Amino acid sequence: MFDMVDLIIYYFKKLIRKITNKENFQGTYAYRKYLYEELIDTFGKNQFKAKRFLEIGPKDGEDTERLRSLEPKEYIMFDLPDKTEFNETWVHSLEKNEKLIIKNFLYLTNDEYENLGMFDLIYFTGVLYHNPEQLRFIKKLYDKLNFDGVLVLESATVRKRSLRTKNVVEVWYPETYRDTTTITHLPSKNVIKGWLKMAGFSKIIDSNCYSHENYNVKNTRYACIAQKLESDIEAVYYEKQISDSNYIIGGST
Repeated sequence: MFDMVDLIIYYFKKLIRKITNKENFQGTYAYRKYLYEELIDTFGKNQFKAKRFLEIGPKDGEDTERLRSLEPKEYIMFDLPDKTEFNETWVHSLEKNEKLIIKNFLYLTNDEYENLGMFDLIYFTGVLYHNPEQLRFIKKLYDKLNFDGVLVLESATVRKRSLRTKNVVEVWYPETYRDTTTITHLPSKNVIKGWLKMAGFSKIIDSNCYSHENYNVKNTRYACIAQKLESDIEAVYYEKQISDSNYIIGGST
């Protein structure tokens, strides 16, 4: 019922845009454009000028082009070998301060991870739900942010309506979601926010990026902008049992 209502609203919004002669987004996913605009509306362009950027999963390069306009000092991107067909449409345009690394970020060696250095903006859209180690992924990204650095996150979430407001992960195994080889864990929105807080984020801004042109997916996806602050506190295991526990959640090696 709720999905049908969202779909009706989605088409109604499309009709209104047509009647009022508003230009529709031309590209892969409109919500990515609006998520970027929210980032700029929140922090301004000067926050990121001449800073270090990390993008996980650029794929078609549409967000990459947006982020370039912020004039970063250095821009590092990670993608997987199966995305080569998409990457080849824009990789020729890489600037001297940009580097595309074809590796799985989660499987970097300790030296490779440390040698990346720290970043001021990390873009992480459409990637989280393709990994079963989602809390660990978020934590590794948090640890790569400088203080006042920003993480932009977007992900698919649980499919079942009865689970959408709960704090759960929907596990698709051994029958994977849509018979993929990458989607076995679909988290709820509450779970993603909980993981962000466990990693250390205390400033998390929910995005409204789906409401403009993708209202039909607003209940099955989640996006946010999180900022790392010096006052953040990382969550630890055995906090009540062990004084000064250093078992940082998501920080195991």
